[in-house]
Amino acid sequence: MTRTRRIAAGSFALVAALVIVGAVPPALAQYKDEEVLALDAEIEALSAKFHALTPFPLKEADETSFVYGDTKGIVHHVVFEGGRLRDKWKSFPLDGPVKGVFGEDLDGDGVYEIIAYVSSGRIYVWESSEYELRWESVEERFEGIQAMIIADVDSDVALEMIVCADNKIAYYDGTEFYREREGRDFFDPTEMLVADVDGDLTPEIITNDGYIVDSSSLNIEWATDGFGSPISLFDLDNDGVLELVGEIGGSLTFWDIEDRREIW
Repeated sequence: MTRTRRIAAGSFALVAALVIVGAVPPALAQYKDEEVLALDAEIEALSAKFHALTPFPLKEADETSFVYGDTKGIVHHVVFEGGRLRDKWKSFPLDGPVKGVFGEDLDGDGVYEIIAYVSSGRIYVWESSEYELRWESVEERFEGIQAMIIADVDSDVALEMIVCADNKIAYYDGTEFYREREGRDFFDPTEMLVADVDGDLTPEIITNDGYIVDSSSLNIEWATDGFGSPISLFDLDNDGVLELVGEIGGSLTFWDIEDRREIW
């Protein structure tokens, strides 16, 4: 999934006005009426375009919500109730405009966390039951974060926060929030993906500035001039190994990472 870099603060009317039809998970469709299903599709479509907005699961299957961050450095959890959108929770002002948000169960306990990072290079994690702040990356002292994604790269229970900060990739444990590993190479992405793209049954970290990085060692496996932006994944030849799709100069490019070549 790819998203552009920023979303400006705005009213719920603005959010509702940006309508693009998307897809709703079939398991949820049976519980939701047409109005809510349409809103789900709009939220999914917006999250595909904006780093600072993401769908957020609720305990009740028939409820809809999302999280977004604004240019004033405030994270909002918005729910759809009684036919309208309303703020269920707002964060304190963070240390800069919000560049990206995530809604993930980091530690596998069944309770989703709200994760945000800001332009000044700080990461925040809240649990969503009482909205208590679980972690803030105060001790990391990043000057800036180029890109961030959340995925499982070490096959344990917890997810990892994979961060390119100050042009180096590192990942952090989703339970204790310690730095598990840090690479030494220089990167300058605006987007990252995590997937097995070479068929070795282990995930790679893909940066849109043209690098394929081994997730266990954080060493570069292969590099090229760049994959463009946005980037996504697609099994083009139906062989079970994902190909990389990027956009360069308004045109799509397809990359076979297993064979280390551009297809089209």
